[in-house]
Amino acid sequence: MKSIAAAAIAAAVCFGATGLEAKTYKMKIGMVTINDSNHLLAKWFKKELGAKSNGRIKVEVYPAAQLGKIPRQIEGLQFGTQEAFHIPPGFFLGINKAFMVSDAPGLFDSIHHQTLAMNHPTIREKFFGLAASKGIKGNILWGAGDTSVVTREPFKSLADMKGRKIRVLATPLERAVMAKMGATGVPMPYSEVLPALQQKVIDGVRSAVLVMYPSKFYTAAKHITLTNMAVISCWQALSQTWLKQLPADLRAMVVQAGKDSTEQASKWATELTESSEKAWAKVGTIHRLPAAEQKALRASLAPIGDQILANDPKTKEMWGLIKNAAAATKGMKISQVSSLIK
Repeated sequence: MKSIAAAAIAAAVCFGATGLEAKTYKMKIGMVTINDSNHLLAKWFKKELGAKSNGRIKVEVYPAAQLGKIPRQIEGLQFGTQEAFHIPPGFFLGINKAFMVSDAPGLFDSIHHQTLAMNHPTIREKFFGLAASKGIKGNILWGAGDTSVVTREPFKSLADMKGRKIRVLATPLERAVMAKMGATGVPMPYSEVLPALQQKVIDGVRSAVLVMYPSKFYTAAKHITLTNMAVISCWQALSQTWLKQLPADLRAMVVQAGKDSTEQASKWATELTESSEKAWAKVGTIHRLPAAEQKALRASLAPIGDQILANDPKTKEMWGLIKNAAAATKGMKISQVSSLIK
């Protein structure tokens, strides 16, 4: 009898008091970029959730489109075969046109300003729910980078943009911005941008320097013009199929991790922007528009949001909310974002 009791105790030690090992849940986080705030945030989630859940959530990080191109990863969220995706919300335009409101030019003063505005309580949860009917829910959104333009030939003044083909996100806003500058906006999957620059299919690309530098666009296009026309946002989109499978305590951990990491994600984006600009200066050439042209550019682009978003019933409400949130958070410090997210 003693040997049987000893064996039972040993089994309890190996398998836990209940005789069962705790179930683990995989969280694959995909992104098409690498070594940017998307990537850093994913690494943070891996460490944070692994520790907080005692290993019950196992995060796997897949940068540089390892899980496929953008449409495939969005489908993965919908079907529950991919748990998370870090990406600008404008890529979900096919699901809900209101996603493009965060891309409007001239709306935000800085990366931190966008983070604060998009997490204002009047808009945050509504924005996170824009794709809920398609099985996708937002968990964190942050300002991910000031927009710049990388070109094969110098872009020193607005006249230099006439007739150029510039890769943009596939949104009416981005194409309208290029049209205002005299260029043609060319939507293109991110993974195809570098080959397109190398083969001279496009003349340049509009994105954030903290994304374009680690992607090594400077190997095919040496020039970057820091235009600061708009701020690019990113969000963590989650599969609702996966969320519903999680026990309540783990689901709460994932949501809380999103809240806890918002300020840091914005800081990473700001720091990486500065370091990427310095790094680019060593491998290429940095340009800035003359002050008068920069001012004129922002003034000419500012009405685009109202022209496109205020007159569309599918974007009108969200556009009004984001404009009000931008005004309400103007001048706030990023350390105050936690007071907005409760």
